[in-house]
Amino acid sequence: MKITKKILCVLLALSFVFASVSVSMTASAASDMAFTISNVKKASGGDTVTMKVTLSNSKPVCVVNPTVEYDAEKLEFVSATNGDVFPSGAFMIGDAHEGKVRILYYNGTENVQKNGTVCTLKFKVLKGATGYADVKLDFPENSVVNAKEQAVKFTNKAGRVSIVSPVIYVDANENKKVDAGEEIEDKYYQKVPLFASYRDQSVQLSTSIVGDTIKSVEWSIDSDRLTIDEDGVVRPNRWWYCRANVTAKITSKSGEVLEKTVMVEFFKLAITKRLPVF
Repeated sequence: MKITKKILCVLLALSFVFASVSVSMTASAASDMAFTISNVKKASGGDTVTMKVTLSNSKPVCVVNPTVEYDAEKLEFVSATNGDVFPSGAFMIGDAHEGKVRILYYNGTENVQKNGTVCTLKFKVLKGATGYADVKLDFPENSVVNAKEQAVKFTNKAGRVSIVSPVIYVDANENKKVDAGEEIEDKYYQKVPLFASYRDQSVQLSTSIVGDTIKSVEWSIDSDRLTIDEDGVVRPNRWWYCRANVTAKITSKSGEVLEKTVMVEFFKLAITKRLPVF
């Protein structure tokens, strides 16, 4: 019985040691200073959106010098304002250029250690923008240091603007050699084998709304050259070459009605694309 108690005591002691080591390692990994950019869950073209750069698990620092990088094809930089972490006199923001804005916090030889909002960024969502627009911080080497000129460890998390917009995808089928779910911006070309029956050709279109969910889709075609069924399967009506715009009228779960149009063309030879459409 005494031996059993001794073994039990040893096992308990070891378990406490391992537990303390595990907790210490977890705490160390989670205790790095962290910069985080907030997300915008829903925006439309023309909207002005606000994203906050926040700091948590702060450490003493006197210099912070990252670059804000954003998708200039979807977002336009509007302004940036200092938050409550750094003194206003020590905080500077440069001009936007080609999707980049430089941030500099320089407090001489005095450290600051505070959690909160580093700055607030404002962007305008460009009209016609679709999908997601990422906003992130790029930190050059030694761009976060303390008064002893020592680099400070930190983590960095990007933000994202979800632009509510309709998207049309092409689903893979036996006639198409691309991955399923490929997005088509304006046109989709379906090359028909030279001796194949055009009636056996088809392309499956499907829709999505970035930042929202779909309630219903109504397909339409502006020409008798193509046909489309309620499931979005498009087929040609002519044996040699035909094309037409396909429009999806999409109603989201939130009640918004959006439209997206793409051109679909079926042809047998590359030269056919240069021939007039009869």
